[in-house]
Amino acid sequence: PRASSAEWQRRRAAAPGRPPTPARRRGSRHNHLSAPRQPLQPTMGVRGEIDKSGWHLIKPSRKESKYYQMNLSFMEMESLVDVEKAVFLCHPPAGANAPQEPGPRKLKHSSIRLNNNSIVELCGEGANVVDEQGVDLGPPPSLEMALSHVVADLSMIRWIDLSFNNIRVFGDCFKCMPSLQVLNLQANRISDLKQVKRLGELPKLKKLSLFGNPIEEKKHYRSYVITVCPLVGQLDFSVVTNQERDTAAGWAFTFRRKLNPEEKGEK
Repeated sequence: PRASSAEWQRRRAAAPGRPPTPARRRGSRHNHLSAPRQPLQPTMGVRGEIDKSGWHLIKPSRKESKYYQMNLSFMEMESLVDVEKAVFLCHPPAGANAPQEPGPRKLKHSSIRLNNNSIVELCGEGANVVDEQGVDLGPPPSLEMALSHVVADLSMIRWIDLSFNNIRVFGDCFKCMPSLQVLNLQANRISDLKQVKRLGELPKLKKLSLFGNPIEEKKHYRSYVITVCPLVGQLDFSVVTNQERDTAAGWAFTFRRKLNPEEKGEK
């Protein structure tokens, strides 16, 4: 007859040259893994990892693998004059001889986050900036001037987020970024469609977000943007289809002058 489990264990223990099998406690197989696992700490400036806000970085190309993201969001900036101070706080310099006060830097970044601030002016125009002590700092710097003080090469910037600010006019401030591919201007105060026409001059712009601006309520808004920015493949988080391009082409021929009376003299 077949031996029971207890009899089988007894025979194994009595066999010569074989040590007795220790009793296995329930769950002992994973006792060495029972220690609580430490949560992963998010880091800044490492390709493929996640920044402090949880947004995924844009994966750079092999040529730009050492360029990463500069996060200046939620810094309560009202003007770009505070960019150097924000960079000093978010990306403090390291080293024994590192400066102890904000100043010009030459950081290598291809992605810039300036969202969720109170920035109004990007073109270097408007009222003079006054600091907390009442000192007049002069006119606000333009986006090109402010970033050139902290970024080594503006031509390497491929992604910039300016959403949730108070921007009304941006003019030609993005011309200094010929490699720009993703531009987020969501939830600002842009109300003039003529501003969008200048974005069509960016040779590599692929994704554009203008959702939440007053221009979104303009008639034929989407057709106009698709017409003046023909290289954009994603508008307001929605892919531009071939049917939309055909519709925009027909609209551009028929209704564009009616939408923009100032262009009546153009042929």
